[in-house]
Amino acid sequence: METGFSTQNQGFTHMIKRIWNGPEDEEDSAKVKNMDMQEHSYDMRGINEDRLENGNRPFRRDYSQQKQIPQQDMRNFETSSVNATIISKGTVINGNIKSDGDIEMYGSVSGSIETTGRVKINGKQIGDVQGSSVDLMDCTVRGNISASDSIVVDSNSVIVGDIKGGSLTFDGKLKGNVHVMGNVNLQGNAVIIGDVTSTTITVESGARLQGSIQVSDGSIDDVDLPDDLPDTNN
Repeated sequence: METGFSTQNQGFTHMIKRIWNGPEDEEDSAKVKNMDMQEHSYDMRGINEDRLENGNRPFRRDYSQQKQIPQQDMRNFETSSVNATIISKGTVINGNIKSDGDIEMYGSVSGSIETTGRVKINGKQIGDVQGSSVDLMDCTVRGNISASDSIVVDSNSVIVGDIKGGSLTFDGKLKGNVHVMGNVNLQGNAVIIGDVTSTTITVESGARLQGSIQVSDGSIDDVDLPDDLPDTNN
């Protein structure tokens, strides 16, 4: 390998001298010509290796060492770019956002977010949020949140505003009222200052609630109690 590399360097040096000053003598000229022939022969061999057996058209080799993007990553990239609007971290938007697809927000938005798709917020939101489902992860929201399906709020999220949805899994902090058509699951870190209305409710140990709770699917009739109740002490 060192001999070939040295030979190529000598040939290159003689070529530069010939171009700049011309050949010094016939011997140097013959050496340069010999070097050129060797390099030309090498290049031809490289080209011949890339030709098809039944024709002269060159083809590209299969470089197995070439780095390729995994198929799974490509699918994720295509899904995000086509079906979702992504607001990256560090991006600040002043104005309302309206879309028919999913929205993933990692920056800061001052304005409402409205879409028929899913909403994921992992930043700062000032304004109402509406979507088919809403996931709040490590974020702060000042505005009302509504979803036709589920709403999920993790333990690092703080909300100032009302929540309306099909179901609610809540583990953060909320100052506002909750109105859910299905189940409300208050997990261990949940803190709610406001009233909760739902069909069913699950309260885990550690959850704190300051306000009234109304659990009803709307089918409970009014209950008339007599004025004089029997004395149960006797």
